[in-house]
Amino acid sequence: MMINEEIRPDGSDRQFCRIIWSGRPAVEIIPGPAGGIQEASSFFYIGKHLLSKGVPAPEIFSFEKDTGRLIVEDLGHTRFYEKVVTLLNHKNYTELLEAYRQGIDILCHMQVLGRQDFDTSWCWQEPVYDARLALEKECFYFLNAFLLDYLGFKGPCQGLEHELQGLAAMVDDVAGETYFLHRDFQSRNIMIKNGQMKIIDFQAGRLGPRGYDLAAFLHDPYPNIPWEMRMELFDYYCAKMKELDENFSRQVFELQFHLLSILRLLQALGAYGFLIGTRQKDFFRPFIRPALSSLQQLVDSWHETRCRDLSLCVHQLLAGLG
Repeated sequence: MMINEEIRPDGSDRQFCRIIWSGRPAVEIIPGPAGGIQEASSFFYIGKHLLSKGVPAPEIFSFEKDTGRLIVEDLGHTRFYEKVVTLLNHKNYTELLEAYRQGIDILCHMQVLGRQDFDTSWCWQEPVYDARLALEKECFYFLNAFLLDYLGFKGPCQGLEHELQGLAAMVDDVAGETYFLHRDFQSRNIMIKNGQMKIIDFQAGRLGPRGYDLAAFLHDPYPNIPWEMRMELFDYYCAKMKELDENFSRQVFELQFHLLSILRLLQALGAYGFLIGTRQKDFFRPFIRPALSSLQQLVDSWHETRCRDLSLCVHQLLAGLG
């Protein structure tokens, strides 16, 4: 085994290093200190499962159960994020739209086939995305890690907390049938190798509503694609899912998608607050504004529950950014 280079992860506390494994380019993954072995085990079993269902994921060469050390296929240096940014900069919207459609094709395939034979004992975190998880890991993550800890928000939070609880409580009402849920299906977790997309960071996979991963993909603050394109891609997803599931109802899904889009962006902002404030990763700072802007548009058009305090909070935060 020969070490080539270390790879700096975005937010993970795992260690990544490019190596040569049995004469092949590979990546060694050393687990982090907190729950790392369980996380690595999930990566191994969920990764093998997805590969068996034809999902384009990295080949797994080796897994040491005692240490959590993984050796996986080296997917190169190019993320889907870089491809999208390049296309946006060149205003090549035709190719950009086609690239996202390819991503949606993979997502639909992963959601439908990935739930088949999925064993929730593989999950190192909660096995199902539900209202309790949404409250703790999305709503309160935003409130505590972003608003209170990172921004030092001093305003009254009782009304805002009540509204967040109302949003989370709706998850079980709109979730419907469960599918495979990646939980971080965004542009920096998709690699491009030999022109083909490959999905990474699936170790937090579980079962859940299909709208969540689509929300993460379309409302991704990293590339922040135009809103009109998001809606066109939403139409494409609905048509694709109708082909795979004759019982798919766009009307029902629209409500689910809107709610989960709000929750996903709350989670992203909570993560940015934690990663910038606690782990000193300033890389995430530029993505706060696009996340807030998307959240503002979604909250202001949400009429199912009262969100006056959340809307006011987001507007004030954006105004404070100048």
